[in-house]
Amino acid sequence: MHALVWAVVLLGVACAGSGVLALVLRRRLTLLRADNEQLRSVVRRRMERPQIFSHEVRTPLALIRGATELLLEGTPGPLTERQREFVETIADNTAQMTQLSETMLTEARIEAQLLTLRRERVEVRSLVRQAVSELRHFTRIPIELDNTGARISLDGDPALLRQALWNLVNNAVRHAGPGATISVQVSEADETAVIAVTDDGAGMTDSDRARLFQPFSSPPGENDRHGTGLGMLVAQRVIAAHGGRLLIDTIDGRGTSILCALPLGDPATSLPPPAADQETP
Repeated sequence: MHALVWAVVLLGVACAGSGVLALVLRRRLTLLRADNEQLRSVVRRRMERPQIFSHEVRTPLALIRGATELLLEGTPGPLTERQREFVETIADNTAQMTQLSETMLTEARIEAQLLTLRRERVEVRSLVRQAVSELRHFTRIPIELDNTGARISLDGDPALLRQALWNLVNNAVRHAGPGATISVQVSEADETAVIAVTDDGAGMTDSDRARLFQPFSSPPGENDRHGTGLGMLVAQRVIAAHGGRLLIDTIDGRGTSILCALPLGDPATSLPPPAADQETP
């Protein structure tokens, strides 16, 4: 009889304890949800600054770019060789600043985990052709394009893929140096679109390669050649988000090849955290 009484008492205590535990857990869950919403609000507010910055910078840059394109086309009248050289310099640096503002905004969205892929059917050869055509207007380094063959289509975010490709070719332009030639080749192998960006320029030293995906890591005074590093970081993350990868092959003094491999399947739609290092074939 006593054992039965104790069993009932212990059962009552256990039920009361589970009820208290449920209340505690429910309260903690409510607090966690509130904290999560507060953190989301902080992130959204932090994102407003780069968005405003990007808008305020891109608007005047678009006007400058439009004016330089009209000058280069000879709309107001013919330019002397010296004048054309100055206008091309303005156009080149305007394009660099426009791309930098877009890259900074994309990188801020990725860091805040607020950026997802807006997928649609993308024809890879057409995307590459448009990007190379645009870049040819803003650099004096020749860019050769090998882009013949059957259509290559995948589901992806065309704006982000274009930005990643622009950054890859622009990186080659910066590292190649004067007198070099950039070549861009598009092919398909094993259900994978392969975009190869190659230059026959100076190549990269071991230290250059180690800093390739590390923003703002160039020594003072070297940013003119190496850039901020944001472009390659964003390119790496965007390609990874599409289930792809970047392969780097470079020899100091002999040029660099960057292979971008994009699967034609359907990877996840959220951008992952950055990879620690570049891959090597």
